[in-house]
Amino acid sequence: GVDSRPLILSSGGSLGAEPINRAMVELIAARAPKGDCCFIHATGHSGTWVTDELKKRGVDPDKFENVTIREYIAGASTLSEIEALGKPSILIPSPYVAENHQYHNAMTLVEKNAAVVIEEKDLTGEKLTEEVEKLLADHAGLEKMGENARAMCVSDAAQRIYDCLCKVVG
Repeated sequence: GVDSRPLILSSGGSLGAEPINRAMVELIAARAPKGDCCFIHATGHSGTWVTDELKKRGVDPDKFENVTIREYIAGASTLSEIEALGKPSILIPSPYVAENHQYHNAMTLVEKNAAVVIEEKDLTGEKLTEEVEKLLADHAGLEKMGENARAMCVSDAAQRIYDCLCKVVG
């Protein structure tokens, strides 16, 4: 049901990430009334307050057709999905995971100019809005980031795993 406007899809995982929810409230409150892009934001279990906060700021998701708030929409395969679909992204890796693997995984996309990373310690609504504005203002740059992400896709992963398993099993 999303039209041709840019779509900003955001998620802090199933539990939710308070800094991401706070920053997204700022961004949605600032951008949604302009109507030039759409938002789908997953709050996680801890973000039940997001809809009420948006309403307080004059952006009722029930009345703004370009704003959808859900509890959960994305999972552990998000980076693979971004690559497979060839989508530019702003990644906010959780610092609370084993060996900071989300940061390192995100940086592989940054190194290929396929994404922008904002570390959670640096995340504010203002910083996120600034990055979104910068990306939306550069249509060619967005397209290039998407192409770069698509080039990173391992589209035959299932076959590779199958082949490996066949070798192991004999």
